[in-house]
Amino acid sequence: MELHERLVAAREHAGYKTATEAAAAIGVPYGTYSGHENGASGFRADKGELYARRFKVRFEWLMRGTGPMVDLATKHREILAIFDSLPPDLQESYADVLRKLAAPFREQESPQQPRSKDTGASE
Repeated sequence: MELHERLVAAREHAGYKTATEAAAAIGVPYGTYSGHENGASGFRADKGELYARRFKVRFEWLMRGTGPMVDLATKHREILAIFDSLPPDLQESYADVLRKLAAPFREQESPQQPRSKDTGASE
């Protein structure tokens, strides 16, 4: 994925449907932003920092394509903050739903390994 394609993905991740909407929201002239997004012109680290911060993606991912798009610790904190804001009865209900949804994936990650039989005898 090229730099301009990652910029598009970052914008969409942030919930901006169009380049016009994103440019206005972050305070960058549309012509400048659209050139960055369509690949007509690249952008330097200072703009990359602005875009990464505003679109809530990792700078390294945006500029170099390395690692995940989003810092997982930040995503986890956001999810936990939302969960903690729920009333206790809803927390338990949603926790049950998540456990049920995750069960097939957890089983795939750690399948039960058959235990090897130890004969214990050496002759």
